[in-house]
Amino acid sequence: MKSHDFGQFLFNNKILTKSQIAELIETSKKSKPKLATEALFLQLVSAAELVKDDDEFVRSLITPRQAARAMELKDGQSLWLAQGLIDNGMVDYTKLENILEKYYELQIPPLESMLTTYYENLKNRPDIDFPFAVDIIRNFHAFLSETLHSTIVILPQSDLKNQFQIGASVKIIGEVPVVVALFADENVFVKLAKRYDEYVEVKEDSFDAISELLNVFTGHFVVKVAVTRGLDEEPEPPRYGNISSDFDSVVLMSDIGTFYIYIGKQEIFN
Repeated sequence: MKSHDFGQFLFNNKILTKSQIAELIETSKKSKPKLATEALFLQLVSAAELVKDDDEFVRSLITPRQAARAMELKDGQSLWLAQGLIDNGMVDYTKLENILEKYYELQIPPLESMLTTYYENLKNRPDIDFPFAVDIIRNFHAFLSETLHSTIVILPQSDLKNQFQIGASVKIIGEVPVVVALFADENVFVKLAKRYDEYVEVKEDSFDAISELLNVFTGHFVVKVAVTRGLDEEPEPPRYGNISSDFDSVVLMSDIGTFYIYIGKQEIFN
């Protein structure tokens, strides 16, 4: 999960504020990760060794196999964020190395650490299996990070807002039935849909696009749990519409805006 959770680490550890993280998420999309940053991120080199940051020099410090491993990291949002820190003058290689040392020393991954703050509200709910919900959210976070091409940070519950939303959901039925839903205000919801499907033009199109996004995710997820846990699960057709009730959702921030995901057994659409 380190491919996508560096932003969560920066937020959890108050290295950057929420507004700084939001700005970095946006600006880092313009950064092009360098081999020097990749090698430092993977702890293949030290900051002291990076007297030059051109790729050929860095290649002389690492093996071809390590260089190939570093190149594979480019698809992850963590590296883009690390390069954004460098490009925006927020850190140099020495400071980035110090931050990464703390990042790799973590006993609890950043996503799980933030999700435990939601636990008190969720542990007594009879309609949710919290460990299973965490597994879904962790996988959904990685899927959305890759699909939306954005760093995604889970925000604390204090950022939950009771307001009119629109959304879509898919119910997974089987041994552990659960509803997976994504919703936001109309402006953000449509933007999310457009990021997923460039042909989205109006709100009605966005329902179809987000429904398809959820279909893809839940389809992959049920295959995974079948292989890893031996659970027989199957997604139902998506539902979508307006949401006016309050749900115990998880708040996420991306370059598109703030949106919410709901994991539970309660249907959110009639």
